[in-house]
Amino acid sequence: MPSRKNKINYIGIVICIFVLFYILFYSFEKYEHVNDCITVRNLETDGFVILHDDIYNDTVDMPCPKLNQDILSMLPGGYVFMDYIYKIHNVALSTFHRDVTSSQHIYNTKHKIYTCILYKYKGDLLSVCPGSNNTYPFVWSKIVNIEGNAGTVFLFDSNLLHAGQDNLCKERNVIQYKVCHIDDLDLLSHLHAVKVTKSEKCELNISNKLLRKLSYFFEFPINHLFYRFIIKKEDPSTLIGKIQSAVPIKYYNN
Repeated sequence: MPSRKNKINYIGIVICIFVLFYILFYSFEKYEHVNDCITVRNLETDGFVILHDDIYNDTVDMPCPKLNQDILSMLPGGYVFMDYIYKIHNVALSTFHRDVTSSQHIYNTKHKIYTCILYKYKGDLLSVCPGSNNTYPFVWSKIVNIEGNAGTVFLFDSNLLHAGQDNLCKERNVIQYKVCHIDDLDLLSHLHAVKVTKSEKCELNISNKLLRKLSYFFEFPINHLFYRFIIKKEDPSTLIGKIQSAVPIKYYNN
């Protein structure tokens, strides 16, 4: 009969093989064009929908009337755009995350909270994990990278795991909004009147690519166990601030 030590070694080998196949299986990313997924993706199953209209590019700050109307028509009555504008210039924000500052699970809102992102450039846009909002806090779907034209808009559940594509560090012009139900506005007061412009130098290197992959495989501890560290940038003199400064992630959901 095999010894206890041999049994332990056998179990260890089986576990290593399983982990290896798991990593290999989920390392393969899919690619889709906006035109291919506009009609097949939906909020209920995939956690996101895509719209496109050249008129959306008229948006400068708050959504243009057409964009406002189209987004709200896809949601039940009572939903409104919050007084929130997050502009992203050039930087990719390519680490995978859930929008913890507008999470229904974290803030115990009665209704779902949505993120709306307008892309005013052509090329690689957003990476998503379809249905990951329905499996919160875990993810069992592969990464889908979506490309399209200027005037493309994503509307998705804030708990959907997603990331910006690196876009080969080409010029980026993105505007992000929050859409919530009027009954939940008080619970999301920390987002009221937020006006942020994120502009950093985009860098293509191995460490950033590795960080992107790790943020996908370790999304559970990052977005569920340690979400308090990424909700906002704290004073560097505080304990949380010092921990934040030690982590090599420049992006914070604030």
